[in-house]
Amino acid sequence: MNSHLHHQSQSHGNHALKPRKKRLARDQLRLLETSFNANQTLKAEHKIELASQLGLTSRQVEIWYQNRRARNKNNAIEHDYKNVQLELGNVMTENTRLEKQVSTLKYELNKVQQMILFGSTTSASALASVSGYSDEQANSTSPGNMICNWRDAGNDEIFPVEELYTCLTGSGTQLWPLS
Repeated sequence: MNSHLHHQSQSHGNHALKPRKKRLARDQLRLLETSFNANQTLKAEHKIELASQLGLTSRQVEIWYQNRRARNKNNAIEHDYKNVQLELGNVMTENTRLEKQVSTLKYELNKVQQMILFGSTTSASALASVSGYSDEQANSTSPGNMICNWRDAGNDEIFPVEELYTCLTGSGTQLWPLS
């Protein structure tokens, strides 16, 4: 434990001996930013010229440019990440909306199929015989067992889908254009 305390005191002592980094003045930063905005890469002659104008070493100017390019790259990555997160949120919202719509449509389809199958026992029997199902299978409420084709059931009329939908939903909204 003594060696740990001794090491800490040495590191604090060494830290006090290091010269403190100086921050650049506002006018120095302004000149560097203006130069960087004009050209993000630094040529040797321009680096020396900037260093003499700012009262810095050419190495300090070079490092400032490197740090500024890294900061630009990080800002671009953060911006892209935020855009991707926003787009992901939009896609997830749309996905949830579509899942609800699919669920509603499946429920409505099931109701229509049940009305077709059970609305008329002769229609249900005819549908069962056309689709190859037994009476027991035709009476099942499983959507997989409710394969319906109104015309194949011996009915030459077109089934009034619009009327059935209006009856089920209570709305007069047309689902699709009638041909």
